[in-house]
Amino acid sequence: MQGCVCPHPPILIPEIGRTSRETIAATVAAMERLADTLGDDRTVVIISPHTPGYMDAHTVKTAPTLRGDFGDFARAQVGSEIANDVEFVNALLAAAREQETVVLEPEPSGLLDHGVLVPMHFIRAGSLVSLSVVGAYESHRALGQLVRRCADELGRDVVFVASADLSHRLTPSAPAGYDPQGSVFDRRVVELLSEGDFAGLTLLDGSLVQAAGQCGLRSLVALGGFLGDEASRNPQIFSYEGPFGVGYLVAGFGLGQAD
Repeated sequence: MQGCVCPHPPILIPEIGRTSRETIAATVAAMERLADTLGDDRTVVIISPHTPGYMDAHTVKTAPTLRGDFGDFARAQVGSEIANDVEFVNALLAAAREQETVVLEPEPSGLLDHGVLVPMHFIRAGSLVSLSVVGAYESHRALGQLVRRCADELGRDVVFVASADLSHRLTPSAPAGYDPQGSVFDRRVVELLSEGDFAGLTLLDGSLVQAAGQCGLRSLVALGGFLGDEASRNPQIFSYEGPFGVGYLVAGFGLGQAD
């Protein structure tokens, strides 16, 4: 089992980013390297903070085909389509009904948001399972554990993708405005993940998390639940940068030895 952290700025898409991609060349190269390391035709389970859901229940998409485009970014002609792993989805829903820690609801829509589409522009999956976050942090680790349980029971070789941007307040021109705590938050998250210390993410000071204006911490906590004791097995930071005021991190876990 393997996991990774992927940022989701639409400017990573060539038709949207155009020359701006040159400014985040390290992220582009890291995503390409990550995709090559993961290989082809895997079952990918992805959790995105931008996937519509509920404040008190995670959702999993149940449509047999999942698709989306970048119409919100004036590029409706750019998008992708992929098969949903319906067997895995049904197993997740059944497992969730047997316990009380995770509330998981079926979502019949097959529409994918940019938090999914951007990472999947690079990752070559055979099928996809799409999950949403919820308001409280506590259930995300349990959700990741539930995904791992189902993967083991089905014998699926799963890649768990945490779609996550870090602080949105790194520079005065950042989309959420500037806060010096943004870079403090990002440095600490990168330090923790470089050691595979996902438990440490849940111990971050709440005021620091709020000041950072981040959107990815819940996804990261879910990834930690999926990885479990294997989180510290060869964690790799492929890249980190934030030239546009948002922190973009590419990281992998359980991928084998770094080059």
